[in-house]
Amino acid sequence: MGFALILAAGGFSTFGSVIGFIVAVAIGYGCSRIARSKGRGPILWFVLGFFFTIISLIVILVLPKRR
Repeated sequence: MGFALILAAGGFSTFGSVIGFIVAVAIGYGCSRIARSKGRGPILWFVLGFFFTIISLIVILVLPKRR
């Protein structure tokens, strides 16, 4: 159980960094897909999602579609 807690907390720096990177890429990809469906720039939203993760995801979810 201790090993799982260390990994969940981002411990063992290399393994935690890999998981954090994968999560950031996944959220960036999700933001870009949502942005594309709303008529917004997917590359910009990928970068924002990668660096600001949850905040960017919330913002793109509440933004209205462009006409």
